[in-house]
Amino acid sequence: MMIKIESIQRTSPAKEECEDALTMNKGAGVYAVFDGATPLVPFRDSDDHNGAYLASNTFKRHFDQMEEGDSLKGVIKEANRDLRQQMISANIDLSKGYERWTTCVAAVKIEDSHFEYAHLGDCMIIFEDKDGEKVILTEDTVEGISERARKKRDDDRKRGVPVPEESYFKDRIEALKYNRTLANMEGGYTVADGMPAAIDALQAGNVSMEKVREILILSDGLFHPDWSLDRVFNEIQQSGLNDYVEQLTELLGEQNAHIDDRTAIRIQWGALDR
Repeated sequence: MMIKIESIQRTSPAKEECEDALTMNKGAGVYAVFDGATPLVPFRDSDDHNGAYLASNTFKRHFDQMEEGDSLKGVIKEANRDLRQQMISANIDLSKGYERWTTCVAAVKIEDSHFEYAHLGDCMIIFEDKDGEKVILTEDTVEGISERARKKRDDDRKRGVPVPEESYFKDRIEALKYNRTLANMEGGYTVADGMPAAIDALQAGNVSMEKVREILILSDGLFHPDWSLDRVFNEIQQSGLNDYVEQLTELLGEQNAHIDDRTAIRIQWGALDR
């Protein structure tokens, strides 16, 4: 039996609207965090939403509508297909990775005997087992992408593939555009972007509920500049999501560092035994 579900969503002070989204679909036992990637092109729909918002909220809509018998992979496939059709309708050039609307995904579906999980990108899923050990269940595939992109450019130049000189990519926007061409490619990173390769890149599996005491799902806006995810989880357990986010936001402000959208869900069992 679930003891407590806690969530938080805070918009970056640098943004007009939150590009993260979350689902807490208790009827289906589904909890998920989505982090839309801030666009590199100026598209806006008729409601003035950008591609990041549209991507994350497309997935939120599909997850909100999930029913008990639906699988995470099946719903991700449907949402990804829907996202593709929306981009086609908006005349987005899908051949250009930097124009596609994209979102990271971290989702769990809780059953009596186990929980199912699915993941793309750098939203993360961590659980604490019955012995108090933290298990980082997902891989942050975005981490290190700039270095991997630079290496790929170097390798391509050596093979005679026409690639601009490295000085060209000192422009942050051009570097980010190049990074996004590596979505769901070997050596790149994973993300939901409306393309079929996203489903092939999905990280998914099951964990026995016998092992689980607590689950934390978070967007990268809750990552701490100096702490491991284990320590972040420990701090959240000590102070709660709201206090942790407030402290992190204050620290990043003092460092003049980027403050991203911050979204997380914490699900606890057996909390009264602490």
